[in-house]
Amino acid sequence: MPAPHLTFFVELSSEPLTELFATPGVLDFLVRSHAAVSMGMLDLAPARSAIVRQLEQRGVAVTAWLLLDVADGYWLNADNPERAHARYVETVEWAGREGLQLRRIGLDIEFPRADAELLMATPRRGLLTLLRRRRAASQLCAAEEAYRTLVAEIRRSGRSVETYQFPYLLDERVARSTLLRRTLALVDIPADTEVFMLYASYLGRTGARVYFADAPCIALGVTGGGVNAGKPEELQRLLSWERLEQDLLAAAACTREVYVFSLEGCVQHGMLERLAQMDWRRRSTDVSPAAWRRARRNRRLLQWCLRGERVIDVIFPARL
Repeated sequence: MPAPHLTFFVELSSEPLTELFATPGVLDFLVRSHAAVSMGMLDLAPARSAIVRQLEQRGVAVTAWLLLDVADGYWLNADNPERAHARYVETVEWAGREGLQLRRIGLDIEFPRADAELLMATPRRGLLTLLRRRRAASQLCAAEEAYRTLVAEIRRSGRSVETYQFPYLLDERVARSTLLRRTLALVDIPADTEVFMLYASYLGRTGARVYFADAPCIALGVTGGGVNAGKPEELQRLLSWERLEQDLLAAAACTREVYVFSLEGCVQHGMLERLAQMDWRRRSTDVSPAAWRRARRNRRLLQWCLRGERVIDVIFPARL
């Protein structure tokens, strides 16, 4: 089996970003492996311009992964399409001034950061709280229309669009529901490349792999970095090389486009050298039949619940 095309997420401000790419071998690895980078636009500082310029001059494609201020929700969602558009405009104007290509724009669709922290702290209670204050269908519809307009604008500029989505959107499409999107502020929008965040660190190995066959592009992780980097609970979730390798092999059997979160985590834990020597002809370790049955049952249960959207709206009305 040939190696898939790899894209590495990078979520660093300019100073640590400069340190990362000053690490010997990092840029050479990206060039030799024909890998791409999806770079979180945490700032538009001169140091970032220099890094992007260096990457593009060496033939490494860079996606501008749009991120907002924490006060605006950080990730893109149904609550902030206007800020997402403003951030896009700021980014392409910066790229024009600096002579950068940025051929792709990444739209990271996740719930507001405050909601994410609530779900991490108290998952069940947090979900009930968010379900109670879920958005009206009209708000979701308006937000998705705003994002479709943004996607069209990006395409007119000659750039392509990537979306980074939670896998549960696949279940919601099957169920023809809007319940999850209204609850978590997610949006379902068109894209040239649709990447599903199938992170074993959060979903578990089987919980992630049960979506592999349905995902056109698969993102794996977490190897380090991100908004929770350094927290004790996050350190326990980090993938070892052995776990990442198995996920890479399993993903490569389903898609030719594999994303890894994150480049900084791979560098920190010495994974790039192992990636360069990886034998992609090997098969991944099988998941037990019992685990597969449990994961598939959980997906069917979720889809069944989503189909009950109208009933839930009646018996558990939202407090707008």
